Amino acid sequence: MIRQTLMRAALVGLALSLGSAGAAFAADYTIKICHIGSTDDEDHKGSLVFENFVEAQTNGRVEVEIYPAGQLCGNFRQCLESVQLGTCEITGTTVGGIANIFPEIQVTDLPYMFPNDRVAEKVMKSPFMDEVRHAVLEKTGTLRLMGLNNTGGWRDFFTKDVSIRTPADLEGVKMRTIESPLQVEMVNLLGGNPTPIPWQELYTSLATGVVVGTKNGITDIVNMKFHEFLNRVTLDHHAYMFLFWWMNNDFLQALPDDLKGVVASGFHHMTAMASDDPKFTALAAYAAFKEKGGEVYVPTAEEKAQFVAAVQPLKDWYVEKFGDKWLKLLEESITAAEAEIVEEDRKLLE
Repeated sequence: MIRQTLMRAALVGLALSLGSAGAAFAADYTIKICHIGSTDDEDHKGSLVFENFVEAQTNGRVEVEIYPAGQLCGNFRQCLESVQLGTCEITGTTVGGIANIFPEIQVTDLPYMFPNDRVAEKVMKSPFMDEVRHAVLEKTGTLRLMGLNNTGGWRDFFTKDVSIRTPADLEGVKMRTIESPLQVEMVNLLGGNPTPIPWQELYTSLATGVVVGTKNGITDIVNMKFHEFLNRVTLDHHAYMFLFWWMNNDFLQALPDDLKGVVASGFHHMTAMASDDPKFTALAAYAAFKEKGGEVYVPTAEEKAQFVAAVQPLKDWYVEKFGDKWLKLLEESITAAEAEIVEEDRKLLE
């Protein structure tokens, strides 16, 4: 009995000692990441990679806390406000989130601009995005673009009991869009009934029939259980789904230079992982969609041409509102990316 008592006392003492040591080595800085994606989402997985890398490379000087699924902010606008106020240090938004602050960024959502993933991935790291970084930081004073990744693949038309093969099939369809005027105008041009709905409200909106369709990628649809209501998808790939990662610039600039470098590398690892993840997880997502009775349709070249022709006025709509600066910059970036790919393939195949 005496021996057991002494052992318990020793264990308590050890625990207290470890607790004291932990307190002595508390992190110098805490980075909070808040986002609205689920824990199955590639953006959350990327956040976990960032957390592991930054904490390990700083030997605990920096602690990273992740708050997914809207725990600290219920939509993109609230998340951006949280970063601006310093409530959290990092968040990720799609075009619809940042368009309220910097509407010119909607140029990246012009339909059928990106021919494939390789081109879009080069644009993510191009001088075009450097211009976006400078412009948003100059306008806000607080939001610094730290990196981008693909989030969920490509935007396609998901619907309930409505097969979309040509623009005529969208006539009157209540289609959810992101909170972006450009996306609303796109659905209008196609004859649909656009309804901007925040991401966190979409499940209920589908369940109650507020909308019967949405423009998203397959992993988002399955991760959020939207395929409980949606059973048709048309893979027209009208928009590449960029996720923009924003960081509070005041917090970043207050870090020592060595920690800034670690954070920058952390974003590199985060975005690389998050961009690649949908390409693999889409396989299981399509299988789950089909298992639920979902039907997948790929438009013919002639059918896709009808969609492309129908939305051509969007470029004029954009230029009338925001000028042609950003459209020209993006088109130049896409052209340069395509040329780089041709050269890469030439070297690979010669």
